[in-house]
Amino acid sequence: MICIIALIIFGILGIFSARYRTLAKQAFDCVFKRVTLRPCQSGLDRRLKMDIVKKVMKRSTKLASFVYKNFEALSWIFTILLLASLFYSGYSGYNYIRYGNCNGKPSESFCIFDPTGKNKVSSFESNYSGPKVYPGIDDDPYLGNKSAKIVMIEFGCFRCLYTKKAETTVKQILQDYEGKILYVYRDFPLEAKHVGADLHAEAADCAKDQGKYWEYHNLLFEKQETMINHSYGGLEELAKELKLDTKKFNSCLESRKYKNEVLKDFEDGLKAGILGTPTFFINNNTIVGPKDYSTFKKIIEEELKK
Repeated sequence: MICIIALIIFGILGIFSARYRTLAKQAFDCVFKRVTLRPCQSGLDRRLKMDIVKKVMKRSTKLASFVYKNFEALSWIFTILLLASLFYSGYSGYNYIRYGNCNGKPSESFCIFDPTGKNKVSSFESNYSGPKVYPGIDDDPYLGNKSAKIVMIEFGCFRCLYTKKAETTVKQILQDYEGKILYVYRDFPLEAKHVGADLHAEAADCAKDQGKYWEYHNLLFEKQETMINHSYGGLEELAKELKLDTKKFNSCLESRKYKNEVLKDFEDGLKAGILGTPTFFINNNTIVGPKDYSTFKKIIEEELKK
């Protein structure tokens, strides 16, 4: 079965260099003969065996002896591994083209086709089985023109690294499409994955009571990785930094005044089919993950032309 490996390798190399095309043809002839239960007449399998054994012998005669005696079995093992690798690469490529992720769904796992992580999200397994309902703006904080033709709703988590990563793109969009877009931030705190996420969302709403929602929103992301305390004490420190009335802020946060408001956002996100943060809806076009600016721009420009 060494000829199968040779066929794949020499076939690829043959695309770029004519010197490998003869070897690719011999490998194909060898594979075809073996599949039809006939001996390989080109002798390529034997030549490859001897070449490999010679190279191994330079390092260890015992290992070379082992390879020589078990060459057929080793060929089968490496062939199976190669075919499995090719299948997985093809499957991952298909998923990336169709879903933007190697795994076929929102995921935090590494994807070789997405080394920068622009499609990564803090994933979430939803048990919601009802009909998909696109979200509205509700009564959540917004920026931009409320009568704009383009409405961009983001469901994010203040403790999610990927939601933070999308912040730069969001700000660029709001700057470039000033007056043409309404941006709404809705909470989808992943408490099970990011402890304190619920409290962070409620704290931002408590800051809204004092007219500083967006300042607190921005500070939560800015301090996301440097905050030592993600509970009441740490959130109070941010309130002090923004010179909020801490007595009112603490009373709001400790009473969980906005618990139901945050829960309402989360439930609307479930109905919209969210499987991770951040997820964006641009006039009901869905973008999952902190994708690059061009992805958002393409959808926005298409919607503006309608």
